[in-house]
Amino acid sequence: MSTDPKAIFNENLIESSVVTLIKKAEGYFVAAINNPPLNLLNPEVFAGLILVKEFATDNPEVKVLVFESAVKNFFMAHIDTSRLQEVPEIPGARNIIKELPLFSHWLTTSPVITIGKIRGRARGVGSELLCAMDMRFASREDSRLCQLEVGFGLLPGGGGIEWLPRHTGRGRALEIILSADDFDAETAELYGWINRAVTDEDLDDFVDELATRIGKFSGAALAAAKALVIKHSGIPTLEELGESFQGFLKLASGPDAVEALKKVRSLGWGTPETEWNLPNY
Repeated sequence: MSTDPKAIFNENLIESSVVTLIKKAEGYFVAAINNPPLNLLNPEVFAGLILVKEFATDNPEVKVLVFESAVKNFFMAHIDTSRLQEVPEIPGARNIIKELPLFSHWLTTSPVITIGKIRGRARGVGSELLCAMDMRFASREDSRLCQLEVGFGLLPGGGGIEWLPRHTGRGRALEIILSADDFDAETAELYGWINRAVTDEDLDDFVDELATRIGKFSGAALAAAKALVIKHSGIPTLEELGESFQGFLKLASGPDAVEALKKVRSLGWGTPETEWNLPNY
């Protein structure tokens, strides 16, 4: 992770132990997810993301919001399917099943400019949340993106079905979804899955310079430009996002998914060693 809170404004602006929100420069804020070893999207991480959303919504000074990982090798491995129903008694806690499509939709429709900075594996919902953001930049050497769900008897339920055809075209979207395989950053850039693959040593500076530049501009102008791009280019509706998530949940209780998850658990599901090359299992 590039962001050093001690070197900037010190405090975490939200009450979360696994998501840190700091102000980096005028108009520019960074949300870092720190849920080792895999950065799974679990109830605690989702609560932190909701707090980020609420802070950005309540504070007009937030013009640019960069999401990054503080966990080596993983941007976000996938969702924690074993805890989807949990709502812990912590600030920001929400029911993931009910609220995930709403959060994804907010990333796209908010007047805040949302940017994903990718290092490590971004699979499943990790890739899908990135797809909902306005821009995505990845380490050329250290990033892999994947929609792994079909390989486990599921379908992408966090926006991949809706977003990938828009970003990459129908044929490439089907290649990504149906192969359930890892794609490197250069291929993701070629396909339109991400904006750019940047050398790892240059990624932090590149994103900082872009976000700092955007953060200096008029918030009203940024929001108006984004809103018109959305209007004229089209985005997934909240109903479409909800339909895919319900499809994911329905398949999750089916025999194919149950058997696939049973098999991968026996091979080390949830350990960094297995998750590193999870599509191969």
